[in-house]
Amino acid sequence: MQTNNYFTVLRRKTTLLACLSALSLAGCDKFLQPNPTDVLAPENFYRSGADAVSAINSVYAQTPWMYTFYFYESDVSSDDVLATANFGADGHQLASYTFDPTLWSIDDAWTNAYITINKANIVLDRVPPIVMDVTERNRVLGEAHYLRALMYFELVRLFGDVPLIEHEAKSVADARIPRSPASDVYALIASDLNTAMTDLPASYSGADLGRATSGAATSLLAKVYLNQNDYNNAAKYAGQVMSSGRYSLNAHWLDNFKISDEIVNPESIFEINYGAPEDTPGVPGSIQTLFSLPSGFPGGDAYGLMLVNPELVALYASNDQRGNGATYMNSPYTLADGRVATWGVPNGAAFHKYLDETNTKDMTARSWQQQPNNWIIQRYADVLLIYAEAVNAGGTATNGTAEAALNLVRARAGIPVVSGLGASALTDSIRVERRREFAFEGQRWFDLSRWGILDAVVRAKTAQMQTLQPGETQVHGATSNLYPIPIGQINSNSQLTQNPGW
Repeated sequence: MQTNNYFTVLRRKTTLLACLSALSLAGCDKFLQPNPTDVLAPENFYRSGADAVSAINSVYAQTPWMYTFYFYESDVSSDDVLATANFGADGHQLASYTFDPTLWSIDDAWTNAYITINKANIVLDRVPPIVMDVTERNRVLGEAHYLRALMYFELVRLFGDVPLIEHEAKSVADARIPRSPASDVYALIASDLNTAMTDLPASYSGADLGRATSGAATSLLAKVYLNQNDYNNAAKYAGQVMSSGRYSLNAHWLDNFKISDEIVNPESIFEINYGAPEDTPGVPGSIQTLFSLPSGFPGGDAYGLMLVNPELVALYASNDQRGNGATYMNSPYTLADGRVATWGVPNGAAFHKYLDETNTKDMTARSWQQQPNNWIIQRYADVLLIYAEAVNAGGTATNGTAEAALNLVRARAGIPVVSGLGASALTDSIRVERRREFAFEGQRWFDLSRWGILDAVVRAKTAQMQTLQPGETQVHGATSNLYPIPIGQINSNSQLTQNPGW
């Protein structure tokens, strides 16, 4: 596993520089007049190249908090997940799609995204005047542009129009602004990523492994354009990543989640680094393993909060690398060390994806925020399926056919390739492949939303739940293809408006 400690995570006294959560500033204004014995004033900090690197490291160090509960909105609320009796009210509200603007995890996503954005803005505002190596300065700024773009992409996909803050928020007033049109947010995202593509290196070595690369910026830009139905640009930029020769599919699908190969495997493009505290001080461990394993599963904590929807299980052929023992597991399940795990939850396939059976911590010492399983933001299979979808939808083919890109993913999984499909059938095949390939990887809800089928899928899932979980909820659809603006943000910023339907 990488030992970069988030590139020697910034632990210097920079609380002032990192505190503003922009639109969730209640209680944060106390940092605006810091005790000088506790923090360094900004004018005394940004003076050297080392200061610039420390500042960008603080942006990276914030990202694990953004993605800790990200799977609540991206996966639990999708048709891939059912909540068990062990899950709290929040999990049941998401799984049954009965949440409202008061749900804490929606506010958590908003708040942490804006904290990260403000940290990136600090870098972009304060690093340019520093006298330092030009290449290093450009790289630091490129990283800030990439990370800001990533956060705004998450926000615009979740909420649509959001406040657009392009400079450091130095006061509460700086953050209390209205929502900007999604088109303006996308324009900033594209601008940031174009800058990052130019300024970032193609790769790193040593302690810098894991930083954003030009390939990460290019792949994210392809996804950004796909999300806007700009199929020519989505195909163009995905094709550029494919042509670079820098990435390839892992021979074994499950190696994408092998902790010892995080970041350094050929399929990895960008990941959020989580770590066990003894390995990466200051970086929290991930929690999705604990949440998804059945209660009582051997090897440490296992909360048994989620089940895999039987309809998802049915999509995997018996010879699919991503099926039983990979994405999910059935009871009884024999572990690599010979232990046999059993659980008795009805309809009970459990997620296996984040159980690395080669990792001692995952297998023998699981506990709260101790797991070093990274959260994958971008991997090469996504680029291939972005390209396939964009070309099939009318984008110009720049690197082969849509079927060829799709078939690379299918062939790696060990299932038959497709041939001669019409556009409609190929659309269906790509959509099913995305579901199989990326289950519980933060993709499903966003796919349903951008395809415009979220309402229909929620109706189908809640109808299914009448049989699987009687009394859980009534049959209903989705209020919107967006999440509600968190009520706490509206209460603290009178200029915010709510999304329709909420």
